Amino acid sequence: MSKIKLLIDLVESVRSTADCLESIAKAMDGDDRSPEETKTTQQQGPAKAPAVTHEKIRELAIKLSRNGKREDVKRLIEQYGVKNVTAIADDDLESFYSELAAMEVQ
Repeated sequence: MSKIKLLIDLVESVRSTADCLESIAKAMDGDDRSPEETKTTQQQGPAKAPAVTHEKIRELAIKLSRNGKREDVKRLIEQYGVKNVTAIADDDLESFYSELAAMEVQ
């Protein structure tokens, strides 16, 4: 693997980690919304939140990764053609979460 590819992968990992840390900080502060939800709310005003959010998916993906399912989670992310869970299209959130939840049972 080239050094550039490794560097790009590292940058993506750092961004994902930063998103997670921001979500944790907001949850500790009483604001459970993900960075994406915060931006959307600020632009559009209060709206009905979807049942499955990127944050909910991220939490389950982290849990599964820590429980030995890291490669399965990575494969699923690749199936959806994205680099990380924050890039999953809103229309795919429900199905992605369902597939993650199925991994938890296995």
